[in-house]
Amino acid sequence: MNGFDIATAAGYLQGMMEHRFPLVVGKDFAGTVEALGEGVDGFAVGDAVFGVAMKPYLGTGALAEYVFASAAYGVTRIPAGLAVPDAGALGLAGTAALDSLNAVAPAEGETVLVSGATGGVGSRWPPSSRPPGAPVLSPPPVPARRPTSSPA
Repeated sequence: MNGFDIATAAGYLQGMMEHRFPLVVGKDFAGTVEALGEGVDGFAVGDAVFGVAMKPYLGTGALAEYVFASAAYGVTRIPAGLAVPDAGALGLAGTAALDSLNAVAPAEGETVLVSGATGGVGSRWPPSSRPPGAPVLSPPPVPARRPTSSPA
């Protein structure tokens, strides 16, 4: 589950995106191609794939036994050596991490500070293809503060 999925389930996206019911949450998925639509090239039944359920509306999410994905976007083969559960967690967070890496474009030897490195996106940023010699600093999470009470 991503923050987006939780926001959808909590109703925070009402009025922002069309909702088609019954609504199934979940954006990220991984699994095995079970069937192909007519004219689909580049995939075969039995391929291990992962991706993001991408539609311009909320409705048919990925927390399901079967997921429909367009072969044109939002799905690709799982790279050799990457476990299916790990691939299934890469969709939104992995894309955001890669997009941020590309936006920052650190040069060799530059230091990068990743705020929130223990979260979904930040935890995928440091291991992603950073330039050689670019140190990554990640501050520790701030501990939650407990309310204090005064003795009466």
